[in-house]
Amino acid sequence: MSTDSDELLSFKDFPPTTTHSSGSGGIAQISINSPSKSTSSAQGGGGDALEELIYSSSAAPVSGSPDDENQGKGSKMYSFWSIEYYQQFFNVDTFMVMDRIASAIIPKRAPSTYLKSQIGANPDLYGPIWIVITLIFSIAISGNVANYLQQADTNFRWHYNFHLVSYAATAIITYACLFPLGLWAAFKWSLRPTSADMETDTSNYTPGLLTLLCIYGYSLAIYIPVSILWVIQISVLQWLLVMTAALMSGSVLIFVLMPALRNSKFSLILILVVIGAHFLLATGFMLYFFHVPSTDEAPLALNTNKTIAN
Repeated sequence: MSTDSDELLSFKDFPPTTTHSSGSGGIAQISINSPSKSTSSAQGGGGDALEELIYSSSAAPVSGSPDDENQGKGSKMYSFWSIEYYQQFFNVDTFMVMDRIASAIIPKRAPSTYLKSQIGANPDLYGPIWIVITLIFSIAISGNVANYLQQADTNFRWHYNFHLVSYAATAIITYACLFPLGLWAAFKWSLRPTSADMETDTSNYTPGLLTLLCIYGYSLAIYIPVSILWVIQISVLQWLLVMTAALMSGSVLIFVLMPALRNSKFSLILILVVIGAHFLLATGFMLYFFHVPSTDEAPLALNTNKTIAN
């Protein structure tokens, strides 16, 4: 009984049933690495179907591969009125948005080629739109809280000022849209001609309008936490926050835009305009929405509020 079991479990070599000239012994040989198929030695058997399946699978392009996506982006043209046209402006993930926010707040975090290689190669509107919307409501809500704290020790009945949302939206959207447009026109108009011996990778490079909108949208991110800190009713601290936020965000703007600023005939003037506009924006936020009234201004403001309430 044990002998029969051992024979059943043992491996046996069977000779090939047909001898072929190739000497392959009836084994089908298939090469999937080369474009041409290897001819199977078995004629009319199941090897031909298997060979055809493997060859067709290896030769056919894989749908959804990165190469196909890149080719599709370059070949497909979408209408301006289609949704697919605007999808390219939101082609970012959470990690990319957070990295761009950090690069817009922390000076010298971004590489020197950040403008052309990262923002210019893939500008997005997803991050800037959400930053602008968040900043509008952050300033409006914090401004009302600051106004409430200023009137907390008086007998004045405080009311929420909904007009602050409109004022903040007008100021922020105007700055985030019109200033990049003006800067883009200035870059185009003041482009400095370069000789052949001075050409570099960034010579004659001017950022596009979408790139500038993306950069300026992310540059406003620093004012979201600052607007919350402006609620603290200490005038010295408020001015310190104005200078710190404007200097940090403004220096990042200058560093990122430096490749384009070098190519401008009026690079020094544009640098002063960029820094000055950023300081004016921060100063306007603080003075209009959060400014602590002085002791002489407090009774006048209180009487004005009572007159409006009546």
